[in-house]
Amino acid sequence: MEADPLFLVKQLFYQASYEACITESISPISPPDPSFPEHLHRTLYAARAHLALHPSNPSAALELLTQLPDPSVPSARAVTALAKYVSGEDKASKVEELRDLVLELEGDEGDKTEEGVVRVIAATVFILENEKEEAVATLTEGCAKEDLECIALLVQLLLSMERRDLAQSAYASAKKIGNDSALVQAIEAWIGLKTGARPLHQSYYYYEELYQLPSGRTPPVLASHAAAHLLLGHVEEAKADVVEASQRQGGDSHPDVLAIGTSLRMEGYSEKLATLAGQHPFAVDLKNKNLEFDEAAAKFAISA
Repeated sequence: MEADPLFLVKQLFYQASYEACITESISPISPPDPSFPEHLHRTLYAARAHLALHPSNPSAALELLTQLPDPSVPSARAVTALAKYVSGEDKASKVEELRDLVLELEGDEGDKTEEGVVRVIAATVFILENEKEEAVATLTEGCAKEDLECIALLVQLLLSMERRDLAQSAYASAKKIGNDSALVQAIEAWIGLKTGARPLHQSYYYYEELYQLPSGRTPPVLASHAAAHLLLGHVEEAKADVVEASQRQGGDSHPDVLAIGTSLRMEGYSEKLATLAGQHPFAVDLKNKNLEFDEAAAKFAISA
């Protein structure tokens, strides 16, 4: 089997080593011809990595995308729409543009990689818009059924919707496609964090492996590593991960780092989570529970 020239780029992206992914994408040892598909997809991963950073850098992503020989291909248009959406530029029109791109590729017998990129980008925006049903449909139709990135995003979405049964089914499908894939290992780790018990130990080992990599100690990985520690009862180790993550670039304001710090009742993290990442699911849940508590407490208040 021919080696995938994008293997390292994909690995770094999936491992949340976004800075390393950008470097590897735009400065390979043997740069591909700009007219080759490899060049297109290296650029797309670099642009997506810029958008995945915290804080995101949509201007850098757009600069890369404008340098493509043909920025009109569907995948490039999708990532461009995402970059403009993240920058805050007319979000409603970008959502519609992505809907149109998905429809444009439905039933197309052409390059399935193109359709896969469009679907995973479109679904990302639908999730950000809280259009979860549309996101599920986007990630379960067409080529998405056999695209690992689409399945991985679907699993994250299903877990957030408390549909672990469907997430397990999607994971089984992913294993049939690429059992040794880094994405399949990541899916297993996500389900393990949600499930607990023995699968939780597998999740810990996965994040421990990423933690030991030269470029592995990024805020997202450290937050996940801390979560695994916390669920296993390793409180001090979890706190150490949060402190280290906070010292990394962007880590002191990263929503997941703040959420774990808040769970550990570390000083200042709850306030920063509410201020800097008020839309994070944990922040929303915490706010709602505080309101419910206040309402319940008011019923038992003694009148003066």
